[in-house]
This record gives sequence, structure tokens and C-alpha cells, in this order.
Amino acid sequence: MTDHRPELSPSDPRLQGGIATAVVRILTAPEPDSKQEAAAMISTLTRLLSVLDHAYYDLDSPLAEDADYDRLLRRLETLEKKWPGLSGDDSPAKRVGGGISEKFTPVPHRFPMLSLLDVFSRGEVTAFTDRVASQTQDYRFLVEMKIDGLSVSLTYGNGRLVRGVTRGDGVTSGEDITENILEIKAIPQVLTEPVEELVVRGEVFMPYKSFERLNAQLEKKGEKLFANPRNAAAGTLRQLDASIVARRGLSFFAFDVQHSTRVFDFDSESLDWLSELGFLVIPETRLALTREGIMKAVDEIEQRRGSLPFGIDGAVIKLDRMAEREQLGSTNKYPRWAVAYKYPPEQKETRIVDITAQVGRTGRITPLAWLEPVNLAGTTVRKATLHNQSYIGQLDIRIGDTVLVQKGGDIIPAVVQVIREKRPAGTKVYKLPDHCPACGSKTEYSGDSVDLFCTGIDCPAQLVRHLSYFASKEAMDISGIGEKTAQALTEKGFVKSIADLYILHEKRDHLIADGSVGRQKAVDKLLSEIENSKNMTPDRLLTGFGIPLVGRQTARALMAVIPTIRKIAATDEETLASIRDIGPATAREIHHWFLLPQTKMLLDRLEAYGLPFSESSSAEGRLLEGRTYVLTGTLSSMTRNEAREALESLGARVSNSVSSATSAVIAGENPGGKAERARELGLTVMNEQEFTTWLAVARQGAGSP
Repeated sequence: MTDHRPELSPSDPRLQGGIATAVVRILTAPEPDSKQEAAAMISTLTRLLSVLDHAYYDLDSPLAEDADYDRLLRRLETLEKKWPGLSGDDSPAKRVGGGISEKFTPVPHRFPMLSLLDVFSRGEVTAFTDRVASQTQDYRFLVEMKIDGLSVSLTYGNGRLVRGVTRGDGVTSGEDITENILEIKAIPQVLTEPVEELVVRGEVFMPYKSFERLNAQLEKKGEKLFANPRNAAAGTLRQLDASIVARRGLSFFAFDVQHSTRVFDFDSESLDWLSELGFLVIPETRLALTREGIMKAVDEIEQRRGSLPFGIDGAVIKLDRMAEREQLGSTNKYPRWAVAYKYPPEQKETRIVDITAQVGRTGRITPLAWLEPVNLAGTTVRKATLHNQSYIGQLDIRIGDTVLVQKGGDIIPAVVQVIREKRPAGTKVYKLPDHCPACGSKTEYSGDSVDLFCTGIDCPAQLVRHLSYFASKEAMDISGIGEKTAQALTEKGFVKSIADLYILHEKRDHLIADGSVGRQKAVDKLLSEIENSKNMTPDRLLTGFGIPLVGRQTARALMAVIPTIRKIAATDEETLASIRDIGPATAREIHHWFLLPQTKMLLDRLEAYGLPFSESSSAEGRLLEGRTYVLTGTLSSMTRNEAREALESLGARVSNSVSSATSAVIAGENPGGKAERARELGLTVMNEQEFTTWLAVARQGAGSP
């Protein structure tokens, strides 16, 4: 089974330029005519959706608009239905939620926290209600706002809050976030009645006012802003410091009694009871008895959308009678008695007053439209992304145009339509610059990409991100160089290139006197870390270059075949593409990067400073070459990332899914279904004690399971 877990972190800026292009390509691609074409498209969709899922659920950093994500998922579901033999167990279409963070204790779900089936048209709503009506005797539905937040389950014992858990994977376990839940004022810690046992599901969200206040504070500190209130809520709820949660103004609406000692005939009665117990329930829930009544309620909620103090992204339509819900049951992902009607993204009309070219930290040149201020999705917006030159050309966007703007998954809205009849006379076609506005280097399109990039490796607009990524744990692991330190080093002129890190010791006294990275002890520690990084393996150096699509796993695969960076630089694109785990797109990026004149200058300097350019000829340390391992559950002696690092350092590949090709599964506490699947296949399953003992032996070169 293929491991579709994204190699690069979805928060890595190198991915962000290509995601929008990938989404457009797959959504506009023709339907496959053969099984081979269908398999290729399903594989592409699976990888893309896995990256988007990881970014959205685990990192609270969305890379695509919700509407585009929904269309991608729909396309995958349609293909898998048509070609069922091509659907893998790890398909995003079969997942309920995201993953489980290692920061929190996993908690088994007593009651599943399933998703809702999304529908996008009135016809789909009618088909759902007709199907339900044909199987039930009481045509009675509730229609309520679909709050755009983070789903949690709250357990009460004798009227007191006992535990709060995230959805996690929705079926087996979630994250224990009880300490953070206690800091949300809208969640009652003590109920008005001492109910013996109660499990309530609801949505934690961030009101627009709290969101604007939080982003204003982050912007003032020069820190990364949250994309939207939903991700701000999710990111806040996963803070390890509960006092941060208390300051950020989260709120909560209850919408379901998962379990209680009291039985109800109707869901509407249970919601009234929750309100009596002290919960805020989703407001303005409507009872509908006809098709017309359902759509009227859906439309009324949409009309209220722009005036609400919190975000919604649709309306939930669900059976009210509990016995009939039980009768209809659920699939392994959705209840059959409810759907979520997703509203299209909100759009507003405004005017473009200027267009500028912005240089991102990946070197991608992005056109930005400056707008007459307009209120959109609860916030005032003054700028919108135009994506790239191709997008500008397709819509024929010009300064002075009246346009429709839409806010989806990103902080910056997008221009989606030009209102041609309102175009003033004398407007001119806009073209992105031939030279970088930040450093003057030539700009180029990467391969057949629609995205324009600055070719300057040491472009000041990108250098902070280049430095912090180069020093990250995935790359050269230079402790002490995060984004803030990298920014201080570049702003004060200490570093103008990645290579300057290795002559930083010559400026030791100036660094100490300046104090921007600390005093003598901090400076000496940093210089020592930089010197020690020369002992890293060359695949880490290759990773640190930040070549698009080249993460640690790809770098290792590349150097396993071509063991020196200089030989990689001299290898043609076709040969690179033939290497396992590389492929044409990655080969194109690698070949293009090494052809840049700035690259040669950087390589010459780094090699002269003693950085590792060649793999050791010794086989020691590659004992597990060709073997694949799976990590599951929580380890007490190390994190999962540390265990992964230890296995990869011995040449192993670490996968996220179990198959007949798996060499062994390492199972910590609460391992879930992966260990069980491994035993069914007759594979080796090691507990933590067995793993650590075996790892020590493997490091001595004595063998492997």
C-alpha cells in the first residue's frame, strides 16, 4: 500500500506556490478514459488531499479554499465509485477527521464523532429529504447553522465537567484538551442540574471580534497571522499553555446529546434541555415539515450570514425524531439522517485601486490587488490575491476595474470576476515584472509552472525563510536559528547569504556587542551549533537548500543513487526523473535549481567552508536500507518524530500505513487499528521496550527484524 502522508510539512512555504496550481489542474482535467488514467488521477487526488487534510486538521494552516477542497473530494469519491478496485484503505474519502497530535494524550471515543455528508445544490437536498421521507413515517426536520469551528465532545459526571476531547480521527480516538476547555467561559463547568452522566457534542469557535483582535496582536509582534477564525480556534485549542486559551476569547455552541441518562423523543427537546442546563446551543434552529420549508430555512440562514458575529459555512438539515435516526443508522463516515448544505463563498463588489508584485519567502512573485475597503465574511478587506500572470490574463484584470472578491481559506481574499461593463476608459493590461522588485534578479517561470519566481538565492525577501528552513530539524538542525533569530541576523547585516552562517564566527565580537541574538553565552552556543552542523549528512544539506518538492525523504532517495551533491548538480533531468520517489516534476525542479548561476556560487562557498557534499562509502548506518516501518500509538521514552529520525538514520523508510511490504510495526500506548492490522498480516509488532532494545542493537550493526 502506498504511503500518502505528505513528506513536506504543509506549512512549508515551498508547497504553497504549487498548491493553487495543482488544484486548478486537477479540477479542470478531463475525465479519465482508462483504468490506468483513473489510477493516476486517484493517486494525484489522494496525495493532494492528504497534504490539504494535514494542513487543515493538524497544522491549522489551510492551503486551499473550502469550496475547492470539497470539489476535489467529490471528484475522488466519484472516481472511486466508478473504479472501486483503485480505492485504497488510506483514501481521504474514507477518513472522518484529521490525525492525533503528539502534544496531547489520545483518548478513545466512547461514541463516534462522525462527519456530515456535504451537499451543494437544492437538487441534492431534495434527493436527501425524499430518500429519508421514503424510509420514515414522520417527515420532520431541523435546520440549523453550520458553525465554522472545531468539533469537541464534553463529558459530565454528576453535573460537573470531567473531560473535553477533540474529534481526532472521529472513530477511534481524539485529543484530551480538558485543561484548555476549562478556560472557555461559554462552556459550563457545573450544570444547573446534577446529571449523572452526559456527553455533549458541540463546536468551539472564535467570534469575528476575537479573531480581529488576535490577528492585530500577532501582526504587531511580527508573527504569523491566522488564516481565518476556524483555524484560529483550532490553533488556540491546541495550545499547551491554557492561559493563552483564556486570553483569546473562544466561544462554544452545543448541538448534540451523544449520551445521557435522560431519553428524548426529539432532538429539538434535547437541545431545549441543554439550554436549561446552562449550554449555549446553536441559535435560531428551525423546524421544517416540507421540502419548501426546508429550503426556506436554508435561505433564511444564508441571508443572515453576513450579519452574524461568528462564521458559518452552511446549514445542517437533520431528522428531528430520535427513533427514526436510529432506524436509518450511519455509514462508517456519515449519519444517514443528516446532511450539511454548503453555501458558496461570500462575494462582494469593490474596485481595484492598484496592483503590486509581492515577493514571497519562497521567491514566488505574487500579484496583489489593492482594493477600496469592503466588508467580507465579517472582516474589512483592503487587498486580494491575483494568484499569477495566467490568472490575471484569464480574467483580464486591470487597475481601475470593478470586481467581485471572495474570501475562502486564506487570509487574503481573491478576485474572482471582473465586471466589464463598469471598466473605465484607458485601463492597461497588467504584466508581472521581468526583475525581482526586492533584489533586482531576473524572474523566471519554473518549468511549465504558471508561477513566476525570483532567481536570487540570497534575495532579501526570501532570506529569512531560507535561513530558518536551512537550520530546521529536517535540514541542518542548527538549534537557535528560528525565524526571529534569522530575521535579526539579516536585518543587522550579519548574514546576506546562507553561506555567511559559516563565517559568522569572524563577527563574534560584533554579535555580542549588538545583542540581537543574545549575549556572549548565547552567541558562543549559536556559533558552536553552526560549526557542529558541518558534521551533518549531505542529504540534510540537500534538504536545507529548499529546492521545491525536495524534502528529507526525497533527498535521501536521491543521494542513495547519486552519492555526491556535485554529481547531482551535473545529472540531466531525464536521469533524475528515473530515480525512485523522484518523478518528472521533482526532477525538473532539481535540474532547474542547480542550473542557476547563484547556485554555483553558493555551492562553491559551502564546499570551501567544509560542508558535507558526499555520502560516506561505508555501509555502516544503512543497516535498514530497503526496509519499511510503521509507528503507531504514543511512546514514553521518545516522540514519534524522534523514533522516525532514528529509523531513517539507519536507512529505513517510515510509512503511515500498514501493508504486506511493512517490515515491522512499533506500537506505543493506544496503538489503534494499525497494530491489529499488522497482526492480521502476520507482521512483527514491537512494543516500546522491544523497540528501544532492538534499536540499540541495530545501531551497533547487529541485525534487524
